[in-house]
Amino acid sequence: MRGRATPRELLDTLDGKLSRLGQAGASALLTAAAVFTVVGAHFLIRYLQGAPVRAMSVVQLVVEMTVVIFPMILYARRVIAELDRSRSKLAALGRRLEVAAEQAHQANRAKSQFLANMSHELRTPLNAIMGFSEVMKDQHLGPVNNPRYLSYAKDIHTSGRYLLGIINDILDLSKIESGKMSLDSAEEFDFLTTIEASLAMIESLGAKFEVTLVNQVAPCGVRLLAVERMVRQILINLVGNAIKFTPAGGTVTLTGRRLACGGYELTVADSGIGMSEEEIILALTPFGQISNMMSARHAGTGLGLPLAAAMMELHGGALAITSQPNCGTVVLLTFPASRVREARTQKVA
Repeated sequence: MRGRATPRELLDTLDGKLSRLGQAGASALLTAAAVFTVVGAHFLIRYLQGAPVRAMSVVQLVVEMTVVIFPMILYARRVIAELDRSRSKLAALGRRLEVAAEQAHQANRAKSQFLANMSHELRTPLNAIMGFSEVMKDQHLGPVNNPRYLSYAKDIHTSGRYLLGIINDILDLSKIESGKMSLDSAEEFDFLTTIEASLAMIESLGAKFEVTLVNQVAPCGVRLLAVERMVRQILINLVGNAIKFTPAGGTVTLTGRRLACGGYELTVADSGIGMSEEEIILALTPFGQISNMMSARHAGTGLGLPLAAAMMELHGGALAITSQPNCGTVVLLTFPASRVREARTQKVA
């Protein structure tokens, strides 16, 4: 059984009935009610004072009140009507936004599922291409007498590895977006060792573009509880990007420090061309490509930074970028205290 109506419901009911009379009719009715109330109060006050009520003064009071109150009430009714229309429009807009948000969410899930399925379908034939081209370039089944064929096999294998890397990035990003990427394989490992191994893997890229890699992360005995493959990929993506967008003769520097809260902060700073605020937003968007004098020299899919940020978020950490055009870029990785462990002490026999 329904309880009593709330004051808001009573007011809405009254307003609905008044609206049927139109703005002028509702205003006239409210004006009459106000005049009647004031005249009644006037009679009551005069009666309590024992003073006579003069008809002329009552008429004058009615006229003055009508002239003053009617325009005010008419204007108020128009404002109320406009507010009601605005409220209805906002309610309709809110419903459309909810539907649009749900449709966008469903489309994003479908996109992630499609990319994941496509990646799986592409990896099988791609592995075969890489395997056969490796057999050919390494001449496992006998010498390849034509040097051009041997060169083609090397190009096929190199291109296949590059394409496989892109597919793996797309697959990882799709898994993270769909919530299927887990940290079940997380384990403790020495963070400095992983940093050094990651830099060793990408050192040749720095030499190719004449960019110096400087590792200033001091031995601190910090161990991370994380998926080492992901952390290594984060470092390779960040340092690789820094190298690609740093002119020859520049530097990419890594520094680290333990935070008071127990977390750990790693900084990747370069002396490259930098980015504007708008370009930072674009760089963190999947498949976002920044157009500048350096981007034309390097092929890419725009997945490096978004994937690194997603993997950091998956670990409960954060990736932040500060940069200005022609002033270099600083990428800050923050690992939470829950992921940081102290070095294990060696027991003396």
